[in-house]
Amino acid sequence: MKLQKKLLDTLFTNSLSDFFHTLSSHLEHSWFTPFTLWRVENNICEAVAGKYKDAEGRYDLYDLGYCEENTCKEEKTLEFFDEQINIKSSVFFRYLDTVHGVVTFHTEPDVVILEMETYCEYLGQRMNEIIARERNINVYVDYQKKLEFVKQSSRILKAVESDEVMAVALNFFMDTFSAEAGGTILNEEFQGFGIELSDVQSAITINDKPAFETFLKMEATEFVDNMIECTKFNIDNIFFIYEESLDIRIILFNIHFDVIPDKEFSELVSSIVSTAVENAQYHQRMTQIKVQESEMKVTGNILNKFVRKNLSVESGVKITGINYPARDAGGDFLMVKETENGIFFTVADVCGKGYSAAVFTVVLSVFTENTTLFDQQGSLQKLVTALNTYLLSKGFADRFITAFFGYIDNDGKKMRYISCGHEPAAVFRDDDNKEDIVITSDFLPIGLFEEEHFEKSVDLEKNDTIFIYTDGLVEYTTDEELREDVKQLAKSGKGNILDTLYDEMVKDKNTQKDDFTCMIIRI
Repeated sequence: MKLQKKLLDTLFTNSLSDFFHTLSSHLEHSWFTPFTLWRVENNICEAVAGKYKDAEGRYDLYDLGYCEENTCKEEKTLEFFDEQINIKSSVFFRYLDTVHGVVTFHTEPDVVILEMETYCEYLGQRMNEIIARERNINVYVDYQKKLEFVKQSSRILKAVESDEVMAVALNFFMDTFSAEAGGTILNEEFQGFGIELSDVQSAITINDKPAFETFLKMEATEFVDNMIECTKFNIDNIFFIYEESLDIRIILFNIHFDVIPDKEFSELVSSIVSTAVENAQYHQRMTQIKVQESEMKVTGNILNKFVRKNLSVESGVKITGINYPARDAGGDFLMVKETENGIFFTVADVCGKGYSAAVFTVVLSVFTENTTLFDQQGSLQKLVTALNTYLLSKGFADRFITAFFGYIDNDGKKMRYISCGHEPAAVFRDDDNKEDIVITSDFLPIGLFEEEHFEKSVDLEKNDTIFIYTDGLVEYTTDEELREDVKQLAKSGKGNILDTLYDEMVKDKNTQKDDFTCMIIRI
């Protein structure tokens, strides 16, 4: 059969409207048989050209006689209310088992049905190509609109306060969707533009319930255009946007949209708001942290005034000590107090680090600085007992102090001491034939339990060296190796033993693990 020009032109059309127009023109002027062209989408047929182009009914594909074949020559009658359409035969334009169009004939067709049978698959293929192309174009246009929306929405992310974010977001969405009024709900607080809280509480109802109550219960993005009643405004539709992660609700009234508010796009919209609110909350937290850091820096400076970082005393005996905290404020304590008859000294370590531990060092400083009984027998016992009782009375269940308290007479012949849960102290003898002394703790740390404390003493000899340290040093080595290293440094005659020890042990000062505190006493 010869392919006529109009039918050939149909196969080269670029839109469905042109396709149906060109094919209709060909059928009208070439065969004069009454016909109707139908567009098929999801098996639903809608008349678009021909005798019954104004048909009101939408009919199922199988109502037109489709039975997986290209043609149906069985008579059919379509009825929709008072509408009645008699069909003598039908030809289906299909491609890959999908029907995109149908032509029905309403009188006994002549050779035209043969032509349609011959080219129906080509027509179906062309329709499939046009539909795919138009769908891609629509997707692209829709994508471009949404992309532009995302670009413009960046101004929401510039807001730095949560209330400002919600206000900017509402204004932006109202502009985007040409909404007549709108509101937001964050933490159950309503902010409106063109509408007030009282309006959504009483003037507007959805399904006979107050709108505000409905909004608080809605947990999905929805477009509502029915069951809305309002005694104050004319409201045709409500676009409700819900962001689950931060429980954000945005309500737009009477929107006129260029971009259809589908679920995926609405999720994109709400996620932008959520991100902006999170940024605002993060900014607020960071501002608070900076204020706190400033306050803590001042606090650290105050706390550090109660703790000496370096000390050096020569009064019958020579004492040096260092205290290098791992943070701005440390929990180690170091002090020496000269009295009329001797020298009192302390090396202590508060459980924990940072400012909370440093507060305990202030307590230690106050107790030791204001004690006037060091020269008397039993003074260390009174000090430790008083301090332990005080801390227990305050109920610091997770805080305690390990400490070594000592007192050496001016003649340097005896050291009285009390060690409470502290690291072992060492007395290095100048005479290699004499055994060094390791002083271990006899009591629990201060602040844990009531305990009966008492003093012990050790006899000293000329040129003895006493080494006292906190547990920050054994982060780098063992107790035995540490004592041996210090003993060798003491014998070397170096003047600044403790700083040398610190530099050798703590290679990277920025990653220091714990407070580094120790004391050397030379008799």
